Amino acid sequence: MKKIVILIFFVLFQSVNAQVEKDIPIFHRLVILNAENELMVVKIENADFWVTPGMYQTKELSIKKGLDSIALKYGIKIENLKLNGVFILKRELKGEKSTSLRNVYTAKVKEENIKKPDGIEEIKWLSVDKAIETITFPHINEMIEKTMTKPNEVWGGTLLQYKENENWKMKILEEFYTL
Repeated sequence: MKKIVILIFFVLFQSVNAQVEKDIPIFHRLVILNAENELMVVKIENADFWVTPGMYQTKELSIKKGLDSIALKYGIKIENLKLNGVFILKRELKGEKSTSLRNVYTAKVKEENIKKPDGIEEIKWLSVDKAIETITFPHINEMIEKTMTKPNEVWGGTLLQYKENENWKMKILEEFYTL
């Protein structure tokens, strides 16, 4: 009887546990704009990946402190920080599926003394169009294009990131909308 009760408890615990979602990672993308309204794009060291600066949310940092910290790593003080997009990114890579929340913020350069942080090979300031051509990942391009086209709106939507023949691809799963 004791074994049956333990077995029932185990099965109930597993079914309840299976219904609980895993933590969804939160990534904050910082689109830094200089006085000429150019975006900062960075090349990841030892990879052919161009992106904008960003960070995964941690328990230790508030969003504002984290974004200020990112900018300071590049020798920049920012102002006019603004949330421009809240997106869901679903990934299907090598049979693995994941979901994350992607927030896109813009900020203007207040002061700069540009430096390359560890892990960054190169830094460029590019027009929005040129930055979108340069950034490696289509989902980032799509989010930046939408948020920069109408910067006074906060956008939402859902995107899928995947690879096809070793090329990064993106599909919009939920059309963008204003929040």
